[in-house]
Amino acid sequence: MTQDISYWVAAHLTGIFQIKDENNDLLRCGSRGAGVSINRGVITTASKSKSSSVKYFFNGIETERGKALVSSKVVEILIPRTKQTDFRLDYKFEIPLSSGYGASAAGAVGTAFAINDLFDLGRSNLEIFQIAHQAEVITKSGLGDVIGLFQGGLEIRTKEGAPGFGKTLPIKNSNRWEIATVHLGSLKTSIILSNPQKREAVNVAGEKLIKDLISNPTMDNFVVLAADFTEKVNLWSPRLKKYIKNLPENIIGAQIMLGESLFLFYQQESDLKLSNIPHNMINKETICQQPVLKCEQ
Repeated sequence: MTQDISYWVAAHLTGIFQIKDENNDLLRCGSRGAGVSINRGVITTASKSKSSSVKYFFNGIETERGKALVSSKVVEILIPRTKQTDFRLDYKFEIPLSSGYGASAAGAVGTAFAINDLFDLGRSNLEIFQIAHQAEVITKSGLGDVIGLFQGGLEIRTKEGAPGFGKTLPIKNSNRWEIATVHLGSLKTSIILSNPQKREAVNVAGEKLIKDLISNPTMDNFVVLAADFTEKVNLWSPRLKKYIKNLPENIIGAQIMLGESLFLFYQQESDLKLSNIPHNMINKETICQQPVLKCEQ
């Protein structure tokens, strides 16, 4: 058994989605939609310890199991509770938590890969992603981020489900759109996923816009439809809405789903200076084509 295993997993951000979580088979539950993997994410390290139980650490601070729900669910699926001893999981977050950046999915995928290596479980890459997806669905932490990470880059999720069950389509970025994000605060995904009225608003708007995007799978179309989706579902706070409404014409803004954060889509870096948003709040992102990397020790 190896002493120390680390994986970096990209963050995944969604711009449009439709909830499809009513199938009894967790692997066939999920969401349709569209999003992007970026070059910031979560580093997960699994290591042996002398503890009599699994310990979880977020950015160096020990965290109770109840605040690491997705990761603990991954552990539970992979390892029987009677054998959950003598190791710890450390998470270094390059992204905000509970803000639409897919931190739980990145942590779930990283946890599954690291535990698989630490205990020589022999799970395939596909199985690892499927386990992470199941953990997300069970805990209502997310529905489509895991399959988005499995695809990488810009993607449309054309059929709900885990990798191997759901389907994706790449989005072309021929006009070289750039992406930046602005984090304003946290928003619990489970609150939206459990609210019938909000679910209905999301599904009605999402169904049409996803069809429109599939018919023309380009970044040009995605940025316009993501902004349209933000307007239609009306999940934004007054503060987030104000930032988006005050953007100049050469920047398109949209809410990161589901979070108190926003996308800025632009083509020239000089455009950001006119965004009416403080420069220190803006994070320029890079589209990530390889969302999972094993770290050298």
